[in-house]
Amino acid sequence: MKTTIKSNLKRIVTAAVCGVISIILLVVGISTIGNRVNFARTAQAQEETKSSADESSSSRRFRCSNATLTGRYAIRGDGFVPSGPPPAPMVPFATVGIMTLDVFGNLSNAVTVSNNGMIMSNIDSGTYTVNADCRGTMTIMIPAPPFQLNFNLVVADRGKEFYLISTTPSVVTAGGKRVE
Repeated sequence: MKTTIKSNLKRIVTAAVCGVISIILLVVGISTIGNRVNFARTAQAQEETKSSADESSSSRRFRCSNATLTGRYAIRGDGFVPSGPPPAPMVPFATVGIMTLDVFGNLSNAVTVSNNGMIMSNIDSGTYTVNADCRGTMTIMIPAPPFQLNFNLVVADRGKEFYLISTTPSVVTAGGKRVE
């Protein structure tokens, strides 16, 4: 009878220990699932916050217009230009000057030019257009010989600088930096 009591006692203790272990495992499992749910919620909230920040920063992107380039710019450029109206040959070209741009898309360029080694100073006029994406165009009327140079332009550093490349039959690149 003593062995039966011992045997029953062992079974009861074993069952109790197994029950306690089962309860612990159940609590740990529920806690882990809860943590996973909280982790998933946190990750989702972070992604939503990041998405909102991305949308907010894209709505704050810098927008350009003619007004972005309003002011005076020190300019320099070089390349090859036609020596006259087409089909004149291309000759080396370099320029430095002060270009003044107004909000209405007009420009005045007080410039010193080396055109195939011939040095001249003049004031060129022209027009420009700047789009919201900070790209645009510029046309400069060259008085001698009379022809025009057309450029594509890109605004840099929120209008403190711009860069040009000729789109007429020439190879001219230029840049301007705002004169403060």
